[in-house]
Amino acid sequence: MAAPTKPKPSATKSPASPAKKSTQSGGGSSTPSVLQGSTSGKNWFEEGGDASGWKRGGEKWQTLHHNGVIFPPLYEAHKVPLTYDDKDILLPVDCEEVATMFAAMKNTDYAKKEIFQKNFMKSWRRVLKGHAETEHIKHFNKCNFTKMAEHLADQAEIKKAMTGDQKKAAKAERDRLEEPFAFAVVDGRKEKLGNFRVEPPGLFRGRGEHPKMGQLKARIFPEDITINLSEDAEVPQVPDIGDGKKHKWGEVVHKNTVTWLCKWKDSINGEDKCVWLSANSSWKGMSDMAKYEKARKLKDHIAQVRKDYAADMKSSDVARQQKGVTVYLIDRLALRVGGEKDTDEEADTVGCCSLRVEHVKECATENMLHLNFLGKDSIEYDNTTEVIPEVMELIKKFQKKKKPTDNLFDTVQPTVLNDYFHTIMDGLSAKVFRTYNASITLCSELAKTDAQVSQSMKDKKGAEAALYEYYNIANKNVAELCNHQKAASPAHDAAMEKLREKVATMELELKAVKKEKNASKTSQLEKRIDKAKEDMEMKDRLKNVSLGTSKINYNDPRITVAWCKRHDVPIHKPFPKTLLSKFSWAMAIEPEFKF
Repeated sequence: MAAPTKPKPSATKSPASPAKKSTQSGGGSSTPSVLQGSTSGKNWFEEGGDASGWKRGGEKWQTLHHNGVIFPPLYEAHKVPLTYDDKDILLPVDCEEVATMFAAMKNTDYAKKEIFQKNFMKSWRRVLKGHAETEHIKHFNKCNFTKMAEHLADQAEIKKAMTGDQKKAAKAERDRLEEPFAFAVVDGRKEKLGNFRVEPPGLFRGRGEHPKMGQLKARIFPEDITINLSEDAEVPQVPDIGDGKKHKWGEVVHKNTVTWLCKWKDSINGEDKCVWLSANSSWKGMSDMAKYEKARKLKDHIAQVRKDYAADMKSSDVARQQKGVTVYLIDRLALRVGGEKDTDEEADTVGCCSLRVEHVKECATENMLHLNFLGKDSIEYDNTTEVIPEVMELIKKFQKKKKPTDNLFDTVQPTVLNDYFHTIMDGLSAKVFRTYNASITLCSELAKTDAQVSQSMKDKKGAEAALYEYYNIANKNVAELCNHQKAASPAHDAAMEKLREKVATMELELKAVKKEKNASKTSQLEKRIDKAKEDMEMKDRLKNVSLGTSKINYNDPRITVAWCKRHDVPIHKPFPKTLLSKFSWAMAIEPEFKF
């Protein structure tokens, strides 16, 4: 892995140095101009546009102009020593840079993990061995990063102590430098970018128990980056990144069937890192609409899918039986397909096809399937669900004569399922099932309010809050179906304690009021106490549930918009400002819309 580059004294601190002339190899010193795009003032969906042509491999644009990316500033030494074996050592700049990365994470849970420390030390040693004065630094347990960590804390305090005017001035200067890179012009329309900054080198964290956590992410240079734009566009200027070298772009391409503007390889996993338009762009809007329309289309085919897997489970062929059960689990439990993983390269996460015998747990209740495994992002899936008897019988059959580490479905590969899905519907995948099931569940749950909420309830004070609470419960059911979890907030316990104290205070007040025999005030307090207890219970139930993931990625936003219109619930209640912008295309949907 390439070590972080040693900076020269003249390295700039700005987000990006002034870019050079508009050639691939650079030259000159002019700053790129802000891109100009004409627009009718209307959004794509207001101009009669739709997502009908938005499909993989299809043409996404005719002209695309942008100014490339901003590179992070080179590292500047602070000359704070590392303490090694109780002796202070001033490190060479490149060694200090990596040590400072660890010092910044010193008190995090990541830095306390053995695998993180091991990988960090292995990466750092490659840099340390390049200098005679640091070659002897070999043992992590002899390293003390406290002085560096204290220096970083002091710098953070200095930044925190800036006046309001100083902060505004710094932001204004940053905005000025970033403005030319913050937009692209697509087919003549000016669009905001989601991210135009190249990630600086750092220590890889990963999600869950990733085996590569702690490894050093290499610095990205212009030569690592592929630029995508139209043939008529001026090639973005190659910036002077401050290392005294003349750089050029790795490659310039003109691919109008993709929506990335720039890309480079991640040095840890070899995956593409891309620059995209923002979440509220026309491309993302059309992509989202197409995704939800595809999921809606599954409604026309779901009966056939269920007929097929019922027939497969009755077959005498084991491969067909296993295929039937896996499709059933993808349909009913919203499981991902899953596939083989190299656990030396990735965390040991699984999906439906890669379930092992050990992931099926004993359950005393008949026809209750208890699955426990690490799913995407190393989030634990621990769920007990009632299944049809045929599924339970076949799973028990597939477990026989196998070791706990053997595959439960040893005859089914992801390609088998994907090939089958494609025969049912163009573009059908397990993710489409997840989107379909999430959206149909939300739609069904919210439909209950249509039947239950009468006009008299609508007129009651507090009905809006009650409806929104019902919406949260419906969304929670979707999140649980899709196993959208999060770590409980560190402040959760303290918040719960405050709520308990609040209830306790109100209960003491209630006792006093009852002694006074004030019936009116007693009734009011009892209602307040009941409401506070309900809020406390809901807060605790939702502490590990990620409600945002469903809203952002799996629930058709038109379901929420239509429901809000039917019940006069302000749309900003379920959708914060960012989602209102992202789903602007859904806002004109009629109240009668059904997924």
